[in-house]
Amino acid sequence: MMNEKSTCRKPESIHLKRKRAGVLLPVFSIRTDENLGIGELLDLIPFIDFMTDQHLSVLQILPIYETAPEETCPYQALSSFARDPIYLSLLDWPDIQNAPEARRFFADQTISRDLQMLRSSYRVCYEQVRCLKNRLLRYAFKYFKKHEWDVQSKRALAFQAYIKEKSPWLEDYALFRLLKQQYMWDHWKEWPVPLRNRDKTALEELAVEEADKLLFIKYLQWALWEQWQIVRSHAKKQQVLIMGAIPFLISHDSADVWSEARTFSAQLTVGAPPDDFSLTGQDWGLPLFDWKEMLRNDFRWWRMRIADVKDSVDLIRLDHVVGYFRVWVMPKEEEAYFEPGNEDEQLSRGALLLKIILEELGSTIPIAEDLGTIPDAVRRTFENMGIAGMKVMRWEKNSEQFNDARDFPLLSLATTGTHDTSPLLSWWRDISVEERSHFLR
Repeated sequence: MMNEKSTCRKPESIHLKRKRAGVLLPVFSIRTDENLGIGELLDLIPFIDFMTDQHLSVLQILPIYETAPEETCPYQALSSFARDPIYLSLLDWPDIQNAPEARRFFADQTISRDLQMLRSSYRVCYEQVRCLKNRLLRYAFKYFKKHEWDVQSKRALAFQAYIKEKSPWLEDYALFRLLKQQYMWDHWKEWPVPLRNRDKTALEELAVEEADKLLFIKYLQWALWEQWQIVRSHAKKQQVLIMGAIPFLISHDSADVWSEARTFSAQLTVGAPPDDFSLTGQDWGLPLFDWKEMLRNDFRWWRMRIADVKDSVDLIRLDHVVGYFRVWVMPKEEEAYFEPGNEDEQLSRGALLLKIILEELGSTIPIAEDLGTIPDAVRRTFENMGIAGMKVMRWEKNSEQFNDARDFPLLSLATTGTHDTSPLLSWWRDISVEERSHFLR
């Protein structure tokens, strides 16, 4: 449930004038008779209709950024911009519908049996689904190239406009994605020196030699964007707000770090200090960003990320928001430490980064993932800036008594769980009858 009251952000500017209730839905978990073994973007449309019938008006989804073939965690993505083509609704894509090879593909009885297996599987068979969809998408691109791109059709012009609009990240991502495939998914640090160091001549030659392959990669991102616009339009029609998430950091083996190498440390990684969930702390293996370099370039990487995501969602969860203030650095040979270590510096840094994010977000509503050990001064910063925090109801306890949700701060998002907790039903089955009684009261 959400409500708002802020001296910094006017309610009319963030479209929240009443409490709302919603649901968190991982897209991959949807099953239909038409999708190909994993939830797809357009599967969200009937789910949004279901939400409307149930008076739910906030749909939270988990990140759908593209990952490497053997990786399924979107927090270890190849890019903080590129979506994963595995989520494309292929049966609804015009180039699949029109490509003769695709029609023959679906008519094959062996393929029909494989599809039935993928659709009925309890778990997502990522490798098989990717293989199947990649084959179909190549058929689709072949048709698009010949019948749309080469004749400069209306759809081709729309694709060109997309490439131009997304060029700040799309060009680098396409090059990175192509090179990852060419070098058998080795870490970019293992590539030949000219490509590893982004030699201009080497990249220009690659762009000429592999123009069609690069166009195919961009085509997939355009297809995802087009289908997402259909989802967004339907959600607006049904007055459902969509909530996304922006991960705090990005994998070291990503297009972002390859193209913005000076913004990130080559040696230092970050994680989480010891807590109730891990007595030794956690090393996430994610690269530490260089604060001085971000100041020098006016937070270019952050501004690009926020500008991209604000066009896709109505609300955005700011992942691990305490990291905006301080990060837990884990050197190889030394004791871990907070950076910066001084509290005044931490508060100054966090307030500056949040100010920039609010500037870029415009009317998109930020939700701070302020979970775990959060200094009181950090939470006061959220309150002063009109940023909602989160209340995970199962954790809001005093001894065995759950706190009354009516006492939560007015500016907050209350949730039964997050992507880091067990699902509600699993939790409910695990707790005692006494705890259930307390929770319901």
